Amino acid sequence: MRLSVVIPTYKRPDDLSRLLDSLFEQTELPYEVLIIVGPGDDEGLCIAKEWKANWPIIQVHLALKPSVIHSLNLSFTKVKGDVICLLDDDVWLPSGWSSRIKIAYEKNPSIGVYGGRDHLQHDNPALSHPPLSHLIGTYQWNLGLVGNHHCGLYKSPALIDVAKGCNLSFRRTAFVEMQIDTILESAGAETCWEIDICQRVRLAGFDVVYDNNNYVLHYASPRMAFDNRNDSFTYANSRRVFNEAFVTAKFRPILEVITFCLRSFLIGSRLHPGILWSFLLLSKLHFSVLKLPWHYMGCIKDGISHGFQQRSAVPSLKWSSKNGR
Repeated sequence: MRLSVVIPTYKRPDDLSRLLDSLFEQTELPYEVLIIVGPGDDEGLCIAKEWKANWPIIQVHLALKPSVIHSLNLSFTKVKGDVICLLDDDVWLPSGWSSRIKIAYEKNPSIGVYGGRDHLQHDNPALSHPPLSHLIGTYQWNLGLVGNHHCGLYKSPALIDVAKGCNLSFRRTAFVEMQIDTILESAGAETCWEIDICQRVRLAGFDVVYDNNNYVLHYASPRMAFDNRNDSFTYANSRRVFNEAFVTAKFRPILEVITFCLRSFLIGSRLHPGILWSFLLLSKLHFSVLKLPWHYMGCIKDGISHGFQQRSAVPSLKWSSKNGR
């Protein structure tokens, strides 16, 4: 069971050094490590090459554009392992991380994706998150995809729908396409590519598993200016809504697609305001916010259209009786 580790990185040299320190302190080293450096990241490239000089298992590749999907797809054409582990460059790995992953896949051949908790590192301990009894990485017909991967589960391991990309591994034979749908690609740390991987792995008949023991520490770093998701008016948020609509239409039942459209337009969220949230934000963002529900509805329409174009090749996802649904 050969483990390959893939690390896309872009202008986070300190984070990359911290991750590599923790990776090469593992008692069981991976078969290979692929570092994909974004364009113009001279400092990150220098660090990657310095580590490669001491560790021959490292490969350094240059991405043609600052896109995590582009970087991952590039790595998938070169990776050779039986299990591919995807890591954000701003995480830290605890002792035994690689051994736990290897044992999980060896013991359970039904596992196609193996993810876990990303402990968000805050200066304020009060921001820590208690474990939940359910609703981690699962689709709910009325809520859509509920994340909460940073919280942990009372009963673990557990079957889920989607693992988080900062700490996601998959069995090579479960993700036979070995390419993320490029319709999701734009720039920066694009969203929903984890959904594309996990849903296709489930379609291949494998399980997506969340395990509290398979954790990392996540020092979530600031994003590049072009990848700013904290402003409702940015292109990054428009692409995020498009991507959510696309994967919903591509994979999920029709009822969930309809509910997604209605919920997004009528309610939305603080960052992607629908009609309700646009009025709640009116005093803060002024009258320009009232245009956003219509703008985002255009993104949803485009995403749904592209998703349905590919839907005919995607059979319906259904949980078996062992999943408890």
